Amino acid sequence: MSTSGKGKAPVSISGVEAYSKEALGDEIRKLTAANVQLVTDKMEIEKARVNLEADRIQLFGKKNSLVAKREELRIEIAMLNATGPSNVLIRRHQDPFLEPI
Repeated sequence: MSTSGKGKAPVSISGVEAYSKEALGDEIRKLTAANVQLVTDKMEIEKARVNLEADRIQLFGKKNSLVAKREELRIEIAMLNATGPSNVLIRRHQDPFLEPI
C-alpha cells in the first residue's frame, strides 16, 4: 500500500484507488466546476447555432430575391433587345427629378 503526503492524493490499495474525504471533496468540486463550464459552453454553442440558422434563413431569402430580380432584369433586357432602340422602358427607371431625355 502506498500513501501520499497530506491525504489529498488517492491511495492505491491492490490497484484500487481510495480517496480521503478531503481529496474526494476537492475532486468533486473540480468536476462540478468543469461540469458547470461545460453546460455554460453548451448553452453558448446552442445560442450561436440558433443565430447562425437565423442568419442562414435570412441569407437564403435575400439570395432568392436577388435571383428573382436577376430573372426580371433578364426578361426586361430581352424585351429591350427585341423591341429595338425605343427608350420607353428605360424612362421608367429614371429619377423623376431629372430632366427628360
